[in-house]
Amino acid sequence: MVRGVDRETREAIKDAARAEGTNVGTWVRRALLRSLEAKAQGRATIRDANERLRVLEMRLSVLEKSHRDLHHKIHAPGRLIDKSESENRKKWRRAEKSK
Repeated sequence: MVRGVDRETREAIKDAARAEGTNVGTWVRRALLRSLEAKAQGRATIRDANERLRVLEMRLSVLEKSHRDLHHKIHAPGRLIDKSESENRKKWRRAEKSK
């Protein structure tokens, strides 16, 4: 459990911990230690940059998964659509085609 942290950050931490095959506490402890060590050294190394890139890739992966899940929920076959939602989809399709 991570208290005092917004929901999106907690979910990103949980997903990052799962991706590393560890629990949340261990992941947070390692991330904090890496951050403190990098700050103490005063400059970023290739290793730090690679770590940051890896974290960003995990966060992007989480966002992509959330987007796919939402897309599937919205476009699920047999889903009832109210009139306003149908109109919004038509507007969105027109906007996509114009690009």
